[in-house]
Amino acid sequence: MPPFYKELECTGYCSCGYCCDWEWGMILPGPFYLGFSPKGFPMRLQGRKIGHIDKKLPLISRYWTATELIGAPYYGFTSNGSVPAQARPPILSKDALLQYQKLPGRLLLPWRLFPRHGTIAADTNFYPFGTCMHIPGYGWGEVEDRGGAIVGPDKIDLYHCSHNEALRWGRKKLQVKVVLPGEGPIDNLKIPRPVKDVLKGLAWVYNIVF
Repeated sequence: MPPFYKELECTGYCSCGYCCDWEWGMILPGPFYLGFSPKGFPMRLQGRKIGHIDKKLPLISRYWTATELIGAPYYGFTSNGSVPAQARPPILSKDALLQYQKLPGRLLLPWRLFPRHGTIAADTNFYPFGTCMHIPGYGWGEVEDRGGAIVGPDKIDLYHCSHNEALRWGRKKLQVKVVLPGEGPIDNLKIPRPVKDVLKGLAWVYNIVF
């Protein structure tokens, strides 16, 4: 399927306990921890999932409080194991100009001149990991995460570095360009793979600026 446009409900989120449903807790003997929740009663006994992955947990850790991961340690990674990131559009792109308040910081810190894809959470039954999307005002993002409340082909969540930025973004309905894995313009060219790799490298250099 070639790239296509679709109106999607785009909601901002970050890695905080409110957005991602986790809480601080003190580990206890057996399958329990003492949860310190900002949402309800400040201290409560919670069930903890025990497995090889949490044998070396510190005394104070973070634990999921929603979906099938309730009681499992929260490490701040996406569902496919990557570190979430906020989109950083090319410096002269329309998306970057719409985020004009960030331009001084990007110009002062040279590594921020380089663009990067943001993390998108979506229903992977419709948009598998690796799907790329261009969201006006946000930039390019890649589906790397999923959430229990994100069901169907009409909703996505966009990662932001801070809760305040996520709140400022809020929830918007936008026309989003969707490129499924392996369906980009270069991928569809009937040319040898080494030539495709060179073209993708040139496209990356072009995208540093534009």
